[in-house]
Amino acid sequence: MVLASGSFDITNPAVSPKVGTGSGLDILQLFLKNFIEIILIAGGVVAFFMLLIGSFEYISAGGDKEGTEKAKKKLTSALIGLVILFCIFAIITLVESIFGVSIMKFDIPVL
Repeated sequence: MVLASGSFDITNPAVSPKVGTGSGLDILQLFLKNFIEIILIAGGVVAFFMLLIGSFEYISAGGDKEGTEKAKKKLTSALIGLVILFCIFAIITLVESIFGVSIMKFDIPVL
């Protein structure tokens, strides 16, 4: 489709028409929202796999003190990371409900 300015409007039929369209501010808001969600999900997945690996190392240590201590440290680190992720999510949800703002939506006012 040729626009009035002579440039072409490129669309991808595989995605929703709302994706990648709009002003630069709309695209930035969408990017930041998706970025935060992806970081939270990726952190949860990493913590889950660290828990799996740490528990496997703990089981397979077979009474070796150095191996069990290494596995305990890995398990503790994974649990602390998971608690931090849940706290971040809880703080975001709490601030959104108390102040009535949407942090995850990123409504940046236009000057």
